[in-house]
Amino acid sequence: MSQEELAKKGYLTSSGIRGKRFGDFELLELGSTTVATLAKAGLDFTVAASVPFPCTRYRPPKKPGLTRPDSVYLHRVGSRLLPVAVAEWKDKSRLRSEDEDLEAAEQAVVAALSMGVNIAITTDGRRFRYIDAAASAAAGEIVEYQEVRDLAPGVLADLYRGESGLVRDPKALAENVWQTVWHATKAEPKDCLLTFVEIFMLKFLSDNLPFSVLPADYRFDALLPDEESFVGQKGKTQIEYYVSHIRPKIKEIFVERLPVDDKVVRAVFGLENESLNSTTSIINGFAFLRSSSNEAPSSYNRTFCEILQSFQDFGALTNIEPEFKLRLYEMFLRRSAKQQRLGQFFTPRNIVKAMIKMAQLNKLADDAVVLDPAAGVGGFLLEPLLFSDALPGNVRFEDGKPHQRVKLIGVDVDKDTNILAKANMLLHLAESVRDPSTTPSALNQAMANTFILLNGNETLGALEYPPRDSVDVILTNPPYVTQGSAIYRKEMEHSKGLRNGVFLKDYYDNGGLGVEALFLRYISGALRPGGIALVIVPLGLLNRTARLMKSNLLSECNIVGSIQLPRGAFFNTAQPTYILILEKRRVPNQHRPAVFCGLARTIGETLDHERVATPGENDLADLAELFVHFRANPASKVDRATPYEGSRIAKLVPSAEFGADERWDVIRHWSDDEYVALGVRAETIDTADFIKLAEDTLVELLDELRQAREEIDRLTAGEMTSLSLSNSRYFQIRSGVRIRNVDLRENPGNIPVYSVFTRQDTIKGRIAHNWLTERYIRPELFPSVTVMATGASAVGTVFTRENGCVVTDDVVLVQPWSRRDERDWLRYRLAKKLEVPADEISDEELDEVDPLTFTSYDAVNADALPSEQIDLNYLAVALGRTIAQGGYLYEAKLYTKRVSQLSIEVPVLADGSFDIVRQRQIADAAKRLDNIRSRLEEAGRWSKSVRLA
Repeated sequence: MSQEELAKKGYLTSSGIRGKRFGDFELLELGSTTVATLAKAGLDFTVAASVPFPCTRYRPPKKPGLTRPDSVYLHRVGSRLLPVAVAEWKDKSRLRSEDEDLEAAEQAVVAALSMGVNIAITTDGRRFRYIDAAASAAAGEIVEYQEVRDLAPGVLADLYRGESGLVRDPKALAENVWQTVWHATKAEPKDCLLTFVEIFMLKFLSDNLPFSVLPADYRFDALLPDEESFVGQKGKTQIEYYVSHIRPKIKEIFVERLPVDDKVVRAVFGLENESLNSTTSIINGFAFLRSSSNEAPSSYNRTFCEILQSFQDFGALTNIEPEFKLRLYEMFLRRSAKQQRLGQFFTPRNIVKAMIKMAQLNKLADDAVVLDPAAGVGGFLLEPLLFSDALPGNVRFEDGKPHQRVKLIGVDVDKDTNILAKANMLLHLAESVRDPSTTPSALNQAMANTFILLNGNETLGALEYPPRDSVDVILTNPPYVTQGSAIYRKEMEHSKGLRNGVFLKDYYDNGGLGVEALFLRYISGALRPGGIALVIVPLGLLNRTARLMKSNLLSECNIVGSIQLPRGAFFNTAQPTYILILEKRRVPNQHRPAVFCGLARTIGETLDHERVATPGENDLADLAELFVHFRANPASKVDRATPYEGSRIAKLVPSAEFGADERWDVIRHWSDDEYVALGVRAETIDTADFIKLAEDTLVELLDELRQAREEIDRLTAGEMTSLSLSNSRYFQIRSGVRIRNVDLRENPGNIPVYSVFTRQDTIKGRIAHNWLTERYIRPELFPSVTVMATGASAVGTVFTRENGCVVTDDVVLVQPWSRRDERDWLRYRLAKKLEVPADEISDEELDEVDPLTFTSYDAVNADALPSEQIDLNYLAVALGRTIAQGGYLYEAKLYTKRVSQLSIEVPVLADGSFDIVRQRQIADAAKRLDNIRSRLEEAGRWSKSVRLA
């Protein structure tokens, strides 16, 4: 057979046969040329003497050399031109039955075996079938490859190299492209990231989408010829052609304006009857573009082609390593760890993993809602799709429409990050993208329904449309802004009309400082009863004296967890951070559970910009496991910070320690000795970061000190009266009881015993109730104020104690209760036990009651009758001030008689009666001042211990 067809189609050149470029391969489109002619024309193969395959439908030629394949794919290796695959193209009218399919498959196998190649392909242009010719010959029947994508260079490369199921990690590719883009453009890391993602998307889509969706002229491979040949064919360089033709095509497929059609999603924001549109595609960041234009200088073409070749050399982007999907954005942060603009929407992957673990998303019911109101690149919503214990298979496509068992919703105000989140979603749905039954419109709708861009007001963003009691789980890392955050409140003041049924000015009036406080209000209102939120917050939010914000939050939520992350856990800030875990209260009077507190020293990677994996050092992962166990096995009420499951880094803490006037950080629940035993290393911090962090801390503390001074001055400016502690009408004063260390060792139990210590949470031990009963020692019926009577460093120290404890004889108790109070309390307890009204209990019956009956360790303070005269916390504040002002701290001993000689100043009303409201306000203010003092002390210790880099 002559070589007429080869010559006519331009395949014969002066240097031999040269086919059309097909990625790394060359393509001969034939139909009339025999296999024997191809061998004579210079292809490097030997025509088979016979074809060992039993055809049942196809009638092969008598000699293998007479076979005429429709297409032959070649691989050039040096001077050799090797055939790697053949294809048979049939009209769709000839592939309508199983017999016709079989006939075409047998024809392709015969052609492949005649040329000694393994890959045989049949197609009608819409559906491709990939057959392993060698395996078919061995089996005596058609054996197909497990491949469903349309034929493209990447698909052929995978088949040829036996890599159809190979999982690839493009980490090195990302590093290489980063360097190339940055050196060429000197662009910001964010722009380099967007550029990489854009080219990555082109290659990814070209390797996975069918030609019917992305035609040949718009694919990655169309850009591969050398510049001279390309300009000769297209009249412009590759980069100019990409910008003018391919970019618009991709935005046409993944449209930039699409309505959110999921009614549940719209309803979350109160927009079920209003339009909500997705206004972004999956690409819009190309560092090579001229500023303020949509043109790319041809001078960048060499660099652009270099990047294209890097992608081509890497291979097909089909099965992508899950860890790469998790860490794609991290790679760019490593190059510039201080880039605030990039770091603002990025949460380190190991922190995301732990939070997803703690959220237990796999237990959510159908149609539950998971929300991230500051979604960034979407890690909190997409990574659960990769974990077997989270939401694998949650997103599926049926009949051209997307479906989610659990609704995943991410909100952002930044257009670029919204684009990155959508691109990220496509990577996480790679299997669906390459499934021919999944349409681009369905993919586009899934992205539109998942990642919501709320930038109608670019200041407020997600805050403009607060969800109301409609979200099951919130996972988020909201922005940290304290200074300058007043602009958010001004925007709310000027907003017109209702947003999801509320006026923004009133809804966000929670007294909090900073944007993170506004997001906490957003979160507490968004959760359904029983819903849970895991929120990354700065330390300053937790130990700030923000009573109104905290009390408002506690009115809606319980705090169920507070976990300290190591400093440096985030790329872009040295700010200490926490994971705060909230649960929406089911009813207003719901019992508050113990709080799970954790100290994470490590997160499974180094905390420098290199982020080297250290899987053996991951406290955060351990804490996540413990938290899941804690949620599955609710603990009984605890009265003190207690190690959880024997862990040194996890404790259960009474909910009372997380009240509106308390600090919500956790380090205070570890003693100095415990903290030292944890082996926390001295931090190394950049000098500039240290100065900024110290400055921010001092500015915040100075502001809080000013507020505290103004509040205390206002509260103490009113009328006061002097009241002696010897006045038995208002106070009981007595010493504790003698309990030795040997008594505690030999009689361990549940009753806490307090002695002379300088820290309120330090106990001498716990003793058995029976031992106390035998000695007629009764645990305290009522809360009290205690004064340390001895100890060089402790004398005069004042604490408050709850009921149910015992104090030793070197401690003086001051109780603002009369004997009448005690009898009323016993009457109340007995009436409750007998289930009769209290006024039916006679004095005679009361005299016969043994008070020990009601003083077990389980007795709760809520059953006590509060004094209407003297507030216990105020008594502690006033007594402490009296002792300090009188110089009693320097006395060697301060026993009962000496304490009874002291007097305190008490606020009074105009009629001379005690002002209980002002007492409590002064006590609260003093407590907040103590918190500020402790934070000043901690800041000083940190400043002294930190090492400057």
